[in-house]
Amino acid sequence: MKTVFWFLVAIGVVYGFYSGAVAIWQYYEIKGIVEESVAERARMDRYERPGRVRDDILRRAPDTGVTLDERDVFVTEEDRTLRVLIRWSHPVIVYKGEAMLSIPLAYDKSFTVSSGR
Repeated sequence: MKTVFWFLVAIGVVYGFYSGAVAIWQYYEIKGIVEESVAERARMDRYERPGRVRDDILRRAPDTGVTLDERDVFVTEEDRTLRVLIRWSHPVIVYKGEAMLSIPLAYDKSFTVSSGR
């Protein structure tokens, strides 16, 4: 009985490390998508830039396995500073299609961009 208990504990620990590694990987994937999108759209008109960056992020995120909703991505520009805030969660335990336990993640960064036209 002790062997079964410790075996289940070991599986739980390994699964915990795996879930943490996947969450970290998702964070770096989102970071790369944001940096690419901002670099591509840096020279656009300042009125169009936030919307285009937001659309790029929402379009590219599913390719990496991160599901984002429009409510999860905030892009604003003020005084030549483009701020990107993304919040999502990585489900760890899923039961009947609902996440019972998830790791909350967020990416928040400000970029200095040209004033545009």
